Amino acid sequence: MGFSLAHAAADPRWGRIVVVEREQAVVDWHREGPLGRISAAALADPRVAILCTDLIEYVHTTTERYDALCLDIDNGPDWTVTEGNGNLYSADGLAACRARLKPGGVLAVWSARPSPAFGRTLRNAGFTGVREEEIRVARGVPDVVHLAVRTA
Repeated sequence: MGFSLAHAAADPRWGRIVVVEREQAVVDWHREGPLGRISAAALADPRVAILCTDLIEYVHTTTERYDALCLDIDNGPDWTVTEGNGNLYSADGLAACRARLKPGGVLAVWSARPSPAFGRTLRNAGFTGVREEEIRVARGVPDVVHLAVRTA
């Protein structure tokens, strides 16, 4: 929530930024707690809305459509800690994400490690332009952001 939100809010091109976070404590850490130095200014931006709900439930039930969905939930498609989070990376979860995107919209999914199989799953779910962006980290295997585009 913090670094990604701060980065998005720093860009004036975004008209509306919605953060979905199921844990109120995480939101509070960013509003008034120790993480406020990272994201307090972004949270005060009038374009920002915080929804305290489960992301998986949200993508399956909302009718809103977005230009981009930037997902950072659990550890990525191949290794989830929270049991139900695996649904997001399944054909059903990706169909829900695709339905939330406007034509030409971009899905960006953070992962703790590369996943060639997830790239195939994205293509099978109807996304195009599927690729992985490696994000260097101080130690260990680089993080990855999976990118995919919803065509018309």
